[in-house]
Amino acid sequence: MFLSTGILVPVMDFVRPRFPYINYVTGAVVLFFVLLCMMKLAKVPKDKVIPSSFVLSAFVCMCVFSVGSLASARHAAQGGYIAASSEDAKALQSNLLNIERQNADILGEIRGLRSGKSTDPRVELSNIGVKWSESEFIAASIRGDLRVLELFLQGGMPVHLQSSDYKYSLAQYIVARNSPNMKAQLALLQKYGFDLSSPTSVKQTPDKDGPPNLYYYAREQAMDEPARVLAELGVQSAGYDEWKQKRPSAKKAVDFGI
Repeated sequence: MFLSTGILVPVMDFVRPRFPYINYVTGAVVLFFVLLCMMKLAKVPKDKVIPSSFVLSAFVCMCVFSVGSLASARHAAQGGYIAASSEDAKALQSNLLNIERQNADILGEIRGLRSGKSTDPRVELSNIGVKWSESEFIAASIRGDLRVLELFLQGGMPVHLQSSDYKYSLAQYIVARNSPNMKAQLALLQKYGFDLSSPTSVKQTPDKDGPPNLYYYAREQAMDEPARVLAELGVQSAGYDEWKQKRPSAKKAVDFGI
């Protein structure tokens, strides 16, 4: 009993980040000791006598578990008492947890491969028959295919379209064509870090006197619905009328004709 307690308490403290139940085990040990005492006092079972040494051993084990549990709980944020007291133990604990996470990631990849799915967006696009190309990126936007569009964005496809001479953004393309699921498409671009309030939201190298953001562009092109959607997405809209007064004329909207 002493040997088991001497091994179990430090082990449970060490694995606390993965198995934080030492307090419950301690509670079970305390309950066992209380029941043992009650059985001893009640002389149950009647035909057998519980040795006093056994009760004393249970008491010592209960005390060890209680002290160990309190010490472990006090250093729970550091991964337990042992990890808080020893840098080597902390490093070992961290390495074991990292190995476990890596194994879980590997198993997840294997399950994904078996099911035909992958965490790599480029592989997942290939699995569903979509090539990694700008033309497919644009085609997904034309269809309003949010799943494919997001996979391209996750994979790092540039939002400024290289097929355009001036490298207009996909956001400008979505607004100019009033693409299906326009608001959801623009929200996806925002989700993956594209700033719709930036001068580069229209094209990669903005004109000196061009629209300062996509909302201004939509208003300049008399695209009321896209402008409303952009305002709902939080794109900077204040000051358009003042800016418009300084503009001699509006340029025609760009359509790539793809």
